[in-house]
Amino acid sequence: MKATAKCFFCDEMVKVGEIGVYRKVSGWSQIRPQGGINSLAFMTLPEAWAHSACIDREKQLKSGKPMQEETLF
Repeated sequence: MKATAKCFFCDEMVKVGEIGVYRKVSGWSQIRPQGGINSLAFMTLPEAWAHSACIDREKQLKSGKPMQEETLF
């Protein structure tokens, strides 16, 4: 049985370590000449967990786009 934790956004249970699940971490990143970062050094233990759909919803909200409504066909 996989460990679970509450989703940071919806409070429903998340299967920790499942493919596609997000984890909130912090660490040190190095700036690369071509821009962006490579990887985190001294990454902390996960501070929180979230469903992929919850992250997608938050990205949509923060971008200012209206929420998409789900429809059944």
